[in-house]
Amino acid sequence: MSSNEMTMNDLEIDTTSLSAKDRAELEKAQPMWKMVLTQFVEHKLAVVGAVIISIFMLVSIFAGQIQSITGLDPDAQNVANRYLAPMTTAQVGQDVRETDVEKFIVAHPEVADKVQKALVEKGLVTVAEADAIYDLTARDIKEAISALQTLNIPEASSVISMFKNFETFHLFGTDELGRDVFIRLVYGTRVSMGVGVLVAIASALIGLLIGSIAGFYGGIIDTVLMRVTDALISLPTIPVLIVMAAIDLTKIPWLKAIVSTSNESIFKMVIILCIFSWMTVARLVRGSILSIREREFVLAARTLGAKDSTIIVRHMFPNVIAPMLVSITLGVGESILFEAALSFLGLGIMPPTPSWGNMLNNAQELIYQAPFLAILPGVLILLTTISFNYLGDGLQDAIDPKAIRR
Repeated sequence: MSSNEMTMNDLEIDTTSLSAKDRAELEKAQPMWKMVLTQFVEHKLAVVGAVIISIFMLVSIFAGQIQSITGLDPDAQNVANRYLAPMTTAQVGQDVRETDVEKFIVAHPEVADKVQKALVEKGLVTVAEADAIYDLTARDIKEAISALQTLNIPEASSVISMFKNFETFHLFGTDELGRDVFIRLVYGTRVSMGVGVLVAIASALIGLLIGSIAGFYGGIIDTVLMRVTDALISLPTIPVLIVMAAIDLTKIPWLKAIVSTSNESIFKMVIILCIFSWMTVARLVRGSILSIREREFVLAARTLGAKDSTIIVRHMFPNVIAPMLVSITLGVGESILFEAALSFLGLGIMPPTPSWGNMLNNAQELIYQAPFLAILPGVLILLTTISFNYLGDGLQDAIDPKAIRR
């Protein structure tokens, strides 16, 4: 009897020990998102790429705030200060100073009157009272500010602030028209990244729709859609894009309402790249749909009377999101390259709207005179493309079920 009790106790101890081990294993188990994140973080270059892309996205989103903080205008020209080297301070032209002074006098007549009287009384100007501030604008900025600081009146502070804005610091120098290269690169980031992301998302949606319909229905529908896809893939991309870029969209009746001369080049670029960027996604989605349309959960949904649209959207789409996400990230880098290539050839984003491609185009004749004008946008294009490629590579490794270590 005692022997039997001992055996039962032993069995009870073993059962308790086993369940504790199971509890420990359950505690160690990670949710899917955590496993994917862990796998992604182990890909160091993908993490670096994600950080660089995040920085560029923030720069493009807050381009307006960067302009407000720096006080630089991407379209402001100063021909007297062309091809300035990086890290250079320059003064705006005499015409700009006089225009700003005139606006200040009109906006603050009482302040301007007191400052002008004080300048005349101190003998700091040699002209009539009404033109005292204009006389200062003809001098060196630092000399004019020093003269205003000796007045010791509160009204002089606002004039001093205006004169300080006449001197600008150019982190990356200036271009052939005296425009600040840094702020143009900032706005170029907004245009290039915006075009790349928009094209990648639009092509992903088009490819998802066409690929899922072709893969789910098969037969003649699959044959027609895939032959169209194959025909577009076989076209030489750059020559076709060049021909398409030469089309004037404003002459197409149904596009006149949404296309203007100011946004035509950007609108055209997005449309052209969308037309020739969805084919890879469509074939990828079709292959995934073909592999899962005969699975048990799809057959069960059909048996329960689910509509085709419900099966595709609710049961198949979630299973193709992972490879599609990788394709989107790789597509962004490719779209940025195509935009840069067309803008470099003068068929993409048209000046004065800045983009990395047309900045390269403007700099090609100045490669010896001002090499930084070509190097800076070229480095940004290289960094962005490589970062998106590494990000796609990292996502592919992280999302692949065979690569996930549980």
